[in-house]
Amino acid sequence: MEIPAGPSRKLPAVHLVKPKLEPGEESLPARLNAGEDQETTPLSGRRPFFTAIMAKTHVQKPYQLAIPAHFHRRLPARRTAAVLRCGGGSWIMSYCGDNRLKRLDGAWADFAVDNGLLVGDACVFELVSGGGVRGQELVFEVQVLRGGGMPGEIADKGATADDPIVIAD
Repeated sequence: MEIPAGPSRKLPAVHLVKPKLEPGEESLPARLNAGEDQETTPLSGRRPFFTAIMAKTHVQKPYQLAIPAHFHRRLPARRTAAVLRCGGGSWIMSYCGDNRLKRLDGAWADFAVDNGLLVGDACVFELVSGGGVRGQELVFEVQVLRGGGMPGEIADKGATADDPIVIAD
């Protein structure tokens, strides 16, 4: 393949994550290999997004999901309706932008439980609509990446399109 002459554009480093298999395992655990009902929808890559690696407080009581500070400027500074869409389902909740801690309300627990989120899983939240438009609900398309112990060297990756996480099997 010949590379065309002209200005070069530096491509971002890509971080590949391969699911870990224990010695003697020939396939992924059932939770990761579930088939049709766990179909993932690729995110557009053209809209703003943030990632969250699930910790205990995200997936167990008190079920809290704070929005990272770098993403606050894209969201309203008031309480507003929010919808998380994932795997063909929708979860309605509130975005609490009027607090010092910007977060999703208690209905986040329904999303976490319904999607079987565990510590170490990652969620990518792509803002589809509503960022800053008064009266319009926030809509996030969410992709769940089953982790089970995401390597530390990539846990901080994926905050921008210049530093993507790519899952390969």
